[in-house]
Amino acid sequence: RGSGGLVPRRAWAAPTVLRPIGVLAMSGFIQEARSIDDCLRLAAEGLSFPWNVRRRTVGVSDALLRRSSADIAAPEPYPPFTRSLRDGYAVCHAATTGASESSPAFLKFAGEVVMGAAPPFCIAPDEAALIPTGGMMPEGADAVVMTENAASSDGWVEVRASVQRGENLALESEEIKRSDVLIRRGDVIGCSAPGLLCALGISEVEVMDMRIGVISTGDEVVPADARSVPAGAIRDADTYIVQSILKKYGEASKSYGIAPDDWPALEARAHEAMAECDVVIISGGSSVGARDNTARLIESVGDPGLLIRGINMTPGKPTLIGGSVKDGKLMIGLPGHPLSCVVSTVFVVLPLLDAMCGGGGGAGKYVKLPLASDVQGRTGPDEFIPARLEDGGVRPLAAKSGYISAMMGADGFIRLRPDTETLRAGETAEVWLW
Repeated sequence: RGSGGLVPRRAWAAPTVLRPIGVLAMSGFIQEARSIDDCLRLAAEGLSFPWNVRRRTVGVSDALLRRSSADIAAPEPYPPFTRSLRDGYAVCHAATTGASESSPAFLKFAGEVVMGAAPPFCIAPDEAALIPTGGMMPEGADAVVMTENAASSDGWVEVRASVQRGENLALESEEIKRSDVLIRRGDVIGCSAPGLLCALGISEVEVMDMRIGVISTGDEVVPADARSVPAGAIRDADTYIVQSILKKYGEASKSYGIAPDDWPALEARAHEAMAECDVVIISGGSSVGARDNTARLIESVGDPGLLIRGINMTPGKPTLIGGSVKDGKLMIGLPGHPLSCVVSTVFVVLPLLDAMCGGGGGAGKYVKLPLASDVQGRTGPDEFIPARLEDGGVRPLAAKSGYISAMMGADGFIRLRPDTETLRAGETAEVWLW
């Protein structure tokens, strides 16, 4: 894909897994599948992640919710100078030892610190200078006495409280040292980052310019803006599910519309997307049925082709993963049912994109919270149950794989590991938060 503007790719080693993971019977039914963690690891190894990803330079404001293409380090310390955290008087702390309301210390008034300028004077041990919040500390001073504990009159400052060295100060480089890494390669630049970057003089950053295409499949699927829907048909929700989750976690994407359950039509639509994109995500066409063309499509893209056919998770079991190392193409087939599509996007697509980019953490975070009500599960697969935070705990929400509204009131998912069958109210659950 050319060398200009690319993040260097790690040298590729032949993957140890070149066959689809899973034992298949007739009609592509998945009899056996590996755990989600194993599948993600095997896919990343088989596709030799991380890959080259296009990059471009953008202004800080345009970098919001984009992935950084490199570590961003502080070019200077912060604070850039030692400054006061309070309105008061800059002093040498030793001169205030023992000072109190009944026995104040008296110091000579040395002048006033002006905001936005370095003080033109130094502080002797028996002197004090008026200083505003944020003002630069004059040389010789090592603490600030707050205004309410001091008073100035006739060239003298009456100090009625003692202070310790460094009290009421923000020291130079106390928060950030020069060369500290602020944002790591692959991290999503969140809303808290632009202000910090600008405070350190960083007005432009390089972000990853990954291109992702999304295709919905199915003869029963009609466009979301269809005014009338034929009997037995449904409007396309999966495209918008996938795109909205991707956008939240730093990835722009393009919809390539709806492909019918027809091999030539799907192949043509997928080739159009592959010609323009690094990642192609196809929803539907990955479950049981004679018209399962998504697996066939991923098998055809090159080496290694289809790596994962089915994951031991619910919902989302019939997820497919594969691609071409040579061409730098990642392909993922998602189940068509809305909740299954959400779970597979969150727990498969996002971690794979993170690994592809060389990121360090995927999306969201896990916390441990007490259950507000029982959770019924079954041993064997990883189970993901929509859940809502409630009074310091978490409450599971009733949902089936075909539900469309299950995530509307959810703050995340309860994850039941394969060895967990049932959790009772009050027990601690593993919760993934949006």
